[in-house]
Amino acid sequence: MSLRTFKAVIILVIGGFLIAAVYVSVLVVQRQGALRQISVYNPAWEAGQATSEFMRLEQRLAEFASANSKFDKDEVQLRYEILLGRAQILNEGSFKDLLQVNPEHGETLLELQEKLAEVQPLIEEIDQRPEAAREALDILSPLEGPLAQLASASHNHGAALVQKDQQELIRLHWVFSGIAASLILVGVILILLLNRHNRLLGHAHEELHVLAHQDALTGLPNRVVLRSQLEQALASRRPNGRTIAVSYLDLDHFKDVNDSFGHETGDELLKAVAERLRNCIPAVEGQVRNLISRFGGDEFAILQTGISRPDESSALASRVVEALRAPFSVNGQEIFIGTSIGIALPQGPVTSSQILKHADMALYHAKADGRGTFRFFETDMDAQLQARRALEVDLRKAMTAGEFELFYQPQINIKANEIGGYEALLRWRHPERGLISPAEFIPVMEDTGLISPLGDWIIEQACRDAATWPRNIHVAVNLSPVQFRSRGIVQSVGRALAASGLDPERLELEITESVLLQDTEMTVSMLHQLRQLGVRIAMDDFGTGYSSLSYLRSFPFDKIKIDQSFVREMSQRADCLAIVRSVANLGASLGMPTVAEGIETEDQLRQVQSAGCTDVQGFYFGRPRPAGDLVHTLAALRQDARVA
Repeated sequence: MSLRTFKAVIILVIGGFLIAAVYVSVLVVQRQGALRQISVYNPAWEAGQATSEFMRLEQRLAEFASANSKFDKDEVQLRYEILLGRAQILNEGSFKDLLQVNPEHGETLLELQEKLAEVQPLIEEIDQRPEAAREALDILSPLEGPLAQLASASHNHGAALVQKDQQELIRLHWVFSGIAASLILVGVILILLLNRHNRLLGHAHEELHVLAHQDALTGLPNRVVLRSQLEQALASRRPNGRTIAVSYLDLDHFKDVNDSFGHETGDELLKAVAERLRNCIPAVEGQVRNLISRFGGDEFAILQTGISRPDESSALASRVVEALRAPFSVNGQEIFIGTSIGIALPQGPVTSSQILKHADMALYHAKADGRGTFRFFETDMDAQLQARRALEVDLRKAMTAGEFELFYQPQINIKANEIGGYEALLRWRHPERGLISPAEFIPVMEDTGLISPLGDWIIEQACRDAATWPRNIHVAVNLSPVQFRSRGIVQSVGRALAASGLDPERLELEITESVLLQDTEMTVSMLHQLRQLGVRIAMDDFGTGYSSLSYLRSFPFDKIKIDQSFVREMSQRADCLAIVRSVANLGASLGMPTVAEGIETEDQLRQVQSAGCTDVQGFYFGRPRPAGDLVHTLAALRQDARVA
């Protein structure tokens, strides 16, 4: 029975009680009325009294008419007045019911009143005229029979009324008894319902207790349980004794799973992760006890109590990393994720909140180290985290204050011996720290999601600047993987081209292989949409990933950019030179230009030129400059480089 149904039943029962109580009150009133009617209304007694008084009056008149009468006029007068009063009572009282049933008795009463009025003068003068008593007696004597019949009829009528009232009392008694029995039954039912309700409340309390301490999706204990046991473990910790450790887990690339396959698949994956954690983490290992909990989202935590050495925590973390590295099969999909883990051990007196915060800091550094690994908390991590948070605050301010600007680095077409285009490079001019390296703030912007609106601004500004250059010079803009996850990159590029009036063929978008790692089908579809706008697509940092060749087959890129790490070591390592030559030959066979990045010396320039690269880029031709300082001929660029 649901709680709503139970409430409805209780309301009906209470309503039944109220109705029954009101009806019982009505029955009591009716019963009292019936008893009062029996006691007050008795027509047989009234008629009998009138007949008796009539006979007494006749007796007094007869005695008075005799010579030796012992009654005087006052006695006769008294009996007359009593009979007269009885007659009036019969006409005015409840005796009327009998008269309505038998009209002939009304005539008898009317005749009685007339006779009494007729004998009144005679009674008044019986002391003066003794024969008046006999005359009065003669007038009244004909009424003896009718009055006797009236008394008999009233007796019968009274008996019928008494019987009727008794039957009504019997009916009221049974109705009252039935209602009383019903109330007793309803009371028993109510007691049973209340007992049932108490059991339901007990079950609900147990369920709420479980829900309050257990994650509804995975069935693992929740953060309330972990925090409670962590506080108990901290309170019972002894100096130089066994200690505790908190490991904070975050699933790598879980957001990509939700974006690619939907939240239903994400939930199933979380269940599978929880089951795998249960399998690889026993509840008890010697004197060590392990508690696995889910903190929410894709975050899990492990509380170890009774450990004697930190390497017990590192061994557990390594086991978990390996276990979650293996593929998951969810809804017919093979999914690869992994996990990063931050571990914190209490160092001195700490609270549960502090040790959880330390584990979170260690987790952040584990992610920064490349994910799929674990880190222990170190005291300087707090300062680093505060610095990062301050950097985040400054970045948000910089977005609104317009502190970002674009610098441009030339790309040289070796064959034509001219500037073919510029790569747009973001710079942040901090009001206090000056120019900040993109390597310092770009990862933070990607983690916070600020890169998406800033990326839109970069494309718009680069298109506006390029629209003022010679028409044979293009502009290259790097795209972040985060911009592809937002799904709005195509619309952003379209708006920038429309606002600036730039020829789409002069805009070149550079992506890295990390872009293609996420939801390949959707990403390739978006690349084709960009290609339909007329822009060119280049693969940046080619050769640093794992599947570069397969990506070249999945999408026809317009240009390949060789990562500068290969160019930088060509003179020292023959394998790097071989890679540069291979990529240049691959580009030539596919009809794609190849750009060698990181050219800093004339020797490197000659080497990449002999390797077959079509374009070069690097500090050899000058450092990146603001749009207002650009020169658009190679001769002027070399002149500026010699002057610098």
